[in-house]
Amino acid sequence: MSEAIAHPTTLNAEPKHAPHFSYTRIQKYLTCPEQYRLYYLERLRARQESASLVFGATVHLALAELFRHGLDPVETFDKEWQAIREVELRYSKRHSWESLHETGKQLLGKFVQEEARKITKVIAVEQVFEFYLSGLDLPFVTILDLVAEVNGKKTLVEFKTAAADFERFEVQLMDQATAYHLADPEIEQVGVCVLVKTKKPAIRWHFTKRSPAEVMQYLEKVDTISRAIRSEVFYRRPGKWCRQCEYLPVCTGDERKIRSTLVQLSASQ
Repeated sequence: MSEAIAHPTTLNAEPKHAPHFSYTRIQKYLTCPEQYRLYYLERLRARQESASLVFGATVHLALAELFRHGLDPVETFDKEWQAIREVELRYSKRHSWESLHETGKQLLGKFVQEEARKITKVIAVEQVFEFYLSGLDLPFVTILDLVAEVNGKKTLVEFKTAAADFERFEVQLMDQATAYHLADPEIEQVGVCVLVKTKKPAIRWHFTKRSPAEVMQYLEKVDTISRAIRSEVFYRRPGKWCRQCEYLPVCTGDERKIRSTLVQLSASQ
């Protein structure tokens, strides 16, 4: 069983190449160990990035600039989204550059008008922490979207863009919220702010907190997964998620599609 042995150390930026563990890495392994291997060890990437992921990153950037510098998030989003208009991305059947452009502006406009006033006393924006945990030979790294007071409580806010609102149980059991309590044990709650990409954009808040026992359970999970990774325990875990997985051609042996959809990064990239 792992336990924290030092206070988190703030970093200027998440190490992009240095080996480390994170909520995202643990979650990718839990989804499919083979997906983890292909992404982190073989360094295979899709030739075209997912438009939904780029959209989410752009919304996050716009919100960060709002809380960091007071910039209008709608203007920031519009500028950044215009810059990628000619970039080839993988769009779902329901979305296009134009539809996501309009959705992003509506969501961020709605956030400024209806939600921003709830957030006061901003403490940190996109802060990166590195944890040293006993039992792990690599650091655990996490990024906090926003630490601020929400309705008078010190809150770690996680912004999510999604096609549908989260179910209550999803937030209650979310490992990411547990990992955040490791980053800042003094937070009173985690607030998940979901920006829903429906035809009529909506914003929903969910609040949750973790007990010491729940934090220890997560540490045990991290310890278990880290042992499996160190032992190179990788296997395919088929499921409905395979439909959206960029590595499906690898698992099905489709050489033509592998060559057309995937690229292997060099060690320096």
